[in-house]
Amino acid sequence: MNTNTLVEKYIADMVAMRREIHRHPELSNKEFDSTKRIEKFLKGCGIEILDVGMKTGCIAVLKGGHSGKTVGLREDIDALPILEQTGLPFASENEGVMHACGHDIHQTVLMYTAKCLSEIREELYGDVLFIFQPAEEALYGALDTMATKFYEKCHPDVLAGLHCSPEWDAGTIGVIKGPANASSDFLYVTVHGKAGHGAHPENFVDPIMISGYLLAELQTVVSRVNRPVYPAVLTFGSIHGGKAGNVVPEKVEMVGTLRSLDPGSRKLMHEEINRIVEHGAAAFRGKGEVKWADGMPPLINDAKVIDAIEKAAAETIGKENVNQIPYPSTGSDDFSWMFPKLCPGCQFRLGTGNDTDSNTRCGLHNPKNVFDETALPTGVKVLTQFTRDYLAKP
Repeated sequence: MNTNTLVEKYIADMVAMRREIHRHPELSNKEFDSTKRIEKFLKGCGIEILDVGMKTGCIAVLKGGHSGKTVGLREDIDALPILEQTGLPFASENEGVMHACGHDIHQTVLMYTAKCLSEIREELYGDVLFIFQPAEEALYGALDTMATKFYEKCHPDVLAGLHCSPEWDAGTIGVIKGPANASSDFLYVTVHGKAGHGAHPENFVDPIMISGYLLAELQTVVSRVNRPVYPAVLTFGSIHGGKAGNVVPEKVEMVGTLRSLDPGSRKLMHEEINRIVEHGAAAFRGKGEVKWADGMPPLINDAKVIDAIEKAAAETIGKENVNQIPYPSTGSDDFSWMFPKLCPGCQFRLGTGNDTDSNTRCGLHNPKNVFDETALPTGVKVLTQFTRDYLAKP
């Protein structure tokens, strides 16, 4: 049976499942009902759930009819703390929580990819590892999943996944080789001064003035230290210090994020930010310190795996529905913790927008964003065909 025929008989079921998931979103590490739903579904397909000690989310393996390599397919399952404003009849029933990033689409696609592959398991020369990962929105879900060492029970030879993209039309996918998503690190800057009365500057060291200088100076890290061909973004979204207009505080605290598409540039910018904060504050008789919460590395797609995705897409949805993404995203995805550490891998974009409903173009993490459900069979077809090709008879 060809892949399109195999998948299309489940389109109505996919839509129903996706809407059920959308109605009942769960936040990071609280995906208990989602996990139960996924495990029940997989067991109904005769797929083994691996006991790796996960609190939420699950790892499962489908044994093929013949020995061979292992394909790993990964998707995330958590929702966001957002009050939904779509007005959909199947809108979130968990007030203040919404699948605004498309993880309901992601998990539905992976569930039905598993179902379709389970029906042709006898033709597969190898196994399929399904990774339903929790807590992607919390930035550490992939790390926690890796900490279970699931790969010691079933080690993938290749990894693939997808992510919803409202900028691309539903029914199409987007691909890019090499850097696809940026790293994401949090930095916590503390500027220490000497408190005093606003009328007597000779008696205090002003951490607010120092912080203003540092906010401007730190942007030179992107414009004058980072190599221009490697995009980077430094953003400060929080600054706190003082409570009264005539009282200079003892310290100011700032929180920001640094994003980069190149590991070497990322390291260089860390070092330069530390230097500017320390010596810049010292130049004004203050003290500056930086604490880093290193986030995920950049997501870098393996060229050969992208070629295989393109081939699978051409075989199912048509070559004309494969878009070449012109530039990487400075957004991040913690899937980057899994490859290339475990094996070669990639993440492609799944189009979820259309020109009929403007809300499908709102963008991810938007309370009004609507996902075109035409994307569901598109994603299942590509992942199913990719797996069939990879595990075809040698």
